[in-house]
Order: sequence, then C-alpha cells, then structure tokens
Amino acid sequence: MEHITPIKEIDSIKDDFTIKVRIIHLWTQKSKFNAKETYSIEMILMDEEVYDGRKIHASCVKKWFPKFKRYLKEDSSIYVKKPNVAPNTLNFKFADPERKLNFYHDTTVKECENFSGSAHGFDFVDFNTIVSNNIWNIIGHIFEYGRMDTSEEDKSKHKMLLHLQDIEDTKLKVTLWGHNAYYMTEFLANNNSLAPVVVIVQFARVKFINGRPFSSTYFDVSRLFINNDIDEITSYKNKLVSENGQQLSSSGIKMIASKQNTEHDDFLKNHMFSNIDDLFEPLEEKTVIIVGTVKGIRQNIRWYYLACSNCYKSAKEKESSTDKVDGSHEVAEIVTYECSNPNCKNIKISVIPRFKIPLRVQDNTGTLTLTLFDQEAKKLFKYTAKELYDKNKKLGISLDLYPMELKVVVDKKLAIKIDITSYNVDNKSNIYGLARLTENANIIDELEKKNLNSQPDNSDSFIIGSSDIASQETKVVKDSFSHTGENLTPCARDNSTATSPTKLFSTPTELKRNLATCIDLDEMENLSTSKTPRLSPPDEQPIPLLVPKKEK
Repeated sequence: MEHITPIKEIDSIKDDFTIKVRIIHLWTQKSKFNAKETYSIEMILMDEEVYDGRKIHASCVKKWFPKFKRYLKEDSSIYVKKPNVAPNTLNFKFADPERKLNFYHDTTVKECENFSGSAHGFDFVDFNTIVSNNIWNIIGHIFEYGRMDTSEEDKSKHKMLLHLQDIEDTKLKVTLWGHNAYYMTEFLANNNSLAPVVVIVQFARVKFINGRPFSSTYFDVSRLFINNDIDEITSYKNKLVSENGQQLSSSGIKMIASKQNTEHDDFLKNHMFSNIDDLFEPLEEKTVIIVGTVKGIRQNIRWYYLACSNCYKSAKEKESSTDKVDGSHEVAEIVTYECSNPNCKNIKISVIPRFKIPLRVQDNTGTLTLTLFDQEAKKLFKYTAKELYDKNKKLGISLDLYPMELKVVVDKKLAIKIDITSYNVDNKSNIYGLARLTENANIIDELEKKNLNSQPDNSDSFIIGSSDIASQETKVVKDSFSHTGENLTPCARDNSTATSPTKLFSTPTELKRNLATCIDLDEMENLSTSKTPRLSPPDEQPIPLLVPKKEK
C-alpha cells in the first residue's frame, strides 16, 4: 500500500499525496443563482489519527459529480489521492481552520474497507468551558423543550428550542432549525420510554449574548444524534445514572412556557389596529398593528451598524497606537472597538455588521419611516448584513450605498407590530422600530377587513342642529344626508374645501363663521324656505353638513 499522509501533515506545497479518511458528515450546497440547483457536495473528513490529528473540510463541485458521487456517502471510508489544497475562507470553521480540500479532475477516490479510527470523531466541550464564538460538539440531556415555531413559510426557518443539561448540571439553550427541529419533534412524539433523552449536536454553532452562550444548529452542517445506540451516548447515560442515583425519565421532560405569542394572535387578537396618521403624535404607551406598503428606503441614513459580537449592541471605533514589531521603534496606528453596552463583559471586542434599515412605509393615511433591524430583516432577505457588507467592501463599492439585494423589500405589503414607548410619548417622537412583521397574506387580509368594518358608512353624515341658533351649545347627532326636516337645509362648499374633514362647532360664533365661508346667509334663508333644495352644479361636491333654518 502506498504511503498515507495524515491530515495534520497535509502541505499545500505537495499535490501528490493520499489520505485515508471517513466521511463523518456530508451535505449539499445550493447554487446562489438557482436555489433548486446543487452547486457542490460538502464533507467533513476524518483520518484514523483524529484525536492527535485533525478533521478537514472537503468539496466536490457539480461538474465532478459523475466521477466521485458514488463514493461520497456519509459514514463511508475512502482513499483520496491527489486532492487539491485550498485555504479555508469560511466564516465558521468546522475542521482544519487553515486548509480545505477540493476534488478535481486529477483526484482519484476508491473505497476503504479497513478504516480503524473513530466512528464520529466527537470531541465534546463542557458547557461551562465554552469561552468563545465557535463550532463545537456538545452532549447533554433534555430537561425542557419548546413547541415548534412554524410562523415562517420557509420550512428551513422553522425552529425549536431545547434546554440541555450536562453531567455537572450546567444548562445550555440550543435552537434546532429546519429538518433537525422536525427530527426532534417526531422523536419526542413517538418515544415515551423511561430512559433520559440524550442529545449530541455535532458542529453546533455557539454564540454569546450578554456574556451567556447560546447554541444552535448551523444550516445543513450540523448533525443531530438523539438516543442513538453509540458508545458516546451509552457512556453518558451510565455517568448520568451514577451521578443521580437513578435514570431520569423522558416522560418528566417539561414543556417550556412560550413567551412568544403566535403570529396569528400577535397580529389579530392581542393588539389594536391603527393607521399611520395616528402615530405622528403618540399620546400613550401601547402596542399597535398597522398594514403598510414599503415605498422605498431612505438614502441619507446608513443601512447597517457595527455590533458587538458578544451582545449585539452598537460598537464605536476607536484608534490606538502600538510599537511596530519590526524593531524600527515606529508607532503603528491600529483600529479597535468599544461596546456601547456598559454591561458587556467582553474585554476584546470584535464587531459584525447588522441591519438597521430605514424603510418608508405607507398606508392610505400617510407615510412614516420605520427602522428594520436584524432579527426581522431575516424574514425578508436571503443575505445577512455581513454578507452584503463584505461583498460591497470586496467590490470597492461605498458602504454608504444601499446594496441592490435590499430592493426586494420595495412594494411589499406587510403587517407590522409597533411598540409606542415612553420615549415616544414624552418627546412626541414618531421614530419607531419594527417590533415584528409578517408577509402572511391571510393575516393582512383579516386586518384590512377589520379596518374596513370599523370605518363609518360613507352615506352617513354629521348633522349640526338646534332649534335656537343662539343657544350656548349645539347638539351633534349622526344621520343620513338624505334626511330632510323643516329647519334643515344642505350646504355646499367649493372644490377647494370639498375634501377637507368635517369640523364640528360647539358655539354659535364658530357655527356662523363656518357658514359664512360656505354660503351667503341671505342665500341660506332663501334655500331654507324653498320646498325643493338647490342642486349643486356638476363640478361641485356637496358635503354632509346640515344647518338650522334662520328664524325670522
């Protein structure tokens, strides 16, 4: 047998070497230009010296599928001769952080039947020793779980929250996405054994928020094991029994009380509907729902902000200096960042771009600027703020210019939840963020019907009347414009005021002033004594205002 090169000894200087590996995970990557087309097969490879060596990421693009696809199966072992070495430029490293392998025309692959290494190559981390954002393998047992969130139309965005606990009783929140969430839901529905539910998330993404770690599956990269008959889970269960004295029953797992209302209840039951013109001068703290169409994006405000990767609060750039390492005794200027959150405990701050997009949203009462932040932006865009930021930067495009990819939001009709805060009320401020949004056509339709039903019939009009025009107070009642009475006559305005909202007046002086702008008082007397009311000319629009007959 020819010489086998361990993964840790792969050198980009050499291209004629052979590796003996197991495919511990395999997934497909879709084309950026056509979501229905497979661009590549992605793999994590592991050699027999996994604990002393390394795993490595490998790719096979579509044009080489006919040559290699029959050998590329998850959990199979293969020999790979003359793969091409490339730098690992992925944002998150699942294996060797410096290098990856590509299969190409000069590469050969054949089956291996005597692989003696680990089956999965797990290298677990204790929950309380996770110290930085990274990709990890985690193991723990479930003590709480949440309901599946299916509010998004895209199934890959359906999610489920787990609360895991390890042997040392340290807890960790884990969010399962897409097919992993469905796998877990089906397992819990069909398994009520007395054994605890032990979970392994291989290649889990871990991030920190306010200094606390949160884990999640990462697209198709992560692999989920639930009570599988493998050595690692069996060993964990044995330790759990020795630590607790008895096994933990799966039937004792609690359901997490949901803090997030369903999309249907949040938009249709829990909050009042409002129009945009009601938000210009907020009078009280409350949450409202509006329906509006995005007309555009304000161009004089930046579409992103640099956020602390630890707590996601804004970070400020600050310059500092240090001595150059070349021994020249010169000073080098370096850029560092400072988190604006006083409670953030990260000493070394790294930043990540996040969305902060000022949308111009319009309904039939007005137009308002609403700020779209990262969490809700994920529902509208295929790209993250970081991806668009990096793309513009790489192409030399000004970061102040809006990426073309954001234009997909224009002309979208949305139902939007808005929180009116004490700041808005105290400062008479109509600057709002989008607390939640949905494109759900059924919800939008229900809201529009509700709004339509709450409006008065257009055939109705306001009648201002009193038997005594000199009385201190006029009585205002609602009636049909077709109603005629002995002391009531219609009053018409010219076109310039026909569309103005009707104003009600409570004193005789105000009423007379209004009548003077509407019709001559002598003409009014003639009209009031006539049995047949005067018809407006074709170019005039009568308004629903009735006035009392002038007493002789």
